[in-house]
Amino acid sequence: MSTTPDGTPVDIKPRSRDVTDGPQKAPARAMLRAVGLGDGDWDKPQIGIASAWNEVTPCNMTLRKLAQSAKLGVQQAGGVGLEFGTITVSDGISMGHEGMRASLVSREVITDSVETVVHAERFDGFVGLAGCDKSIPSMLMAAARLNLPSVFVYNGSIMPGQHNGNAIDITTVFEAVGAHALGTIDDAELKAIEQSACPGEGACGGMFTANTMSSIAEALGMSLLGTASPPAIDPRREDDARRAGETVVNMLRLGLRPRDIMTKKAFENAIAITNALGGSTNAVLHLLALAHEAGVELSLDGFNRIAAKVPHFAD
Repeated sequence: MSTTPDGTPVDIKPRSRDVTDGPQKAPARAMLRAVGLGDGDWDKPQIGIASAWNEVTPCNMTLRKLAQSAKLGVQQAGGVGLEFGTITVSDGISMGHEGMRASLVSREVITDSVETVVHAERFDGFVGLAGCDKSIPSMLMAAARLNLPSVFVYNGSIMPGQHNGNAIDITTVFEAVGAHALGTIDDAELKAIEQSACPGEGACGGMFTANTMSSIAEALGMSLLGTASPPAIDPRREDDARRAGETVVNMLRLGLRPRDIMTKKAFENAIAITNALGGSTNAVLHLLALAHEAGVELSLDGFNRIAAKVPHFAD
């Protein structure tokens, strides 16, 4: 047990006791021993580490090591971290053909999958790691739906590519396809741009959906301050993930839950930051869905009201 600042008792294992406490839970403990837990772990809160890592897109490629950092943070704060995976669909690869029909569907699948594992395994909270368009709102939606202590971790944006001394990104490739169709560049130039635009891991380099939603996560208060901006290769990313793991355990001790954070004011702040940064219009779609999960009333009128007051500061 722990206590909140006002002295209210808080059980830091409100759910995982279902799989750790008492003689009847010996089979569950036996299986947990097989994955590395032991006698010293049964009194610790169990935190799920939900990772959307995969190799289908560069957006999420660093999440494997960030998940390990998050587990370390949970451990350092007195908890037990247990990693599990979920899917990701790459919007950049799945667009322009039949596969695009699965993109938005994947948001619901990811949300449902995280909810399912956290519910079934009786985790006391979770860290959600994502870096692609639909996986970011999915982690936030799962946090709101479960309303268990949780923190979102973004893996960061890709670095720009270089071509003929100029910085380029994935948008440059799309533009080059058009130029090639018009005959203003040849096959060799198109291939050179294609080969240079994406130099490594990280989300698409622009204020597209991933960077917009990571900014929203920070504005909502669901990710740590300053974690939306550093690129994927920035060494700060691993410490950000570690601190996220610590924070979830501390949220348990404080009795702090996502719906305490994702209030109407927080959503208005998220809308304001989206306008200030010239964020993706997909933010409307995702914020409405997220507000629904959080039990917050949000409408298009609210977006228009805030947009009328907030200037476009930066991109």
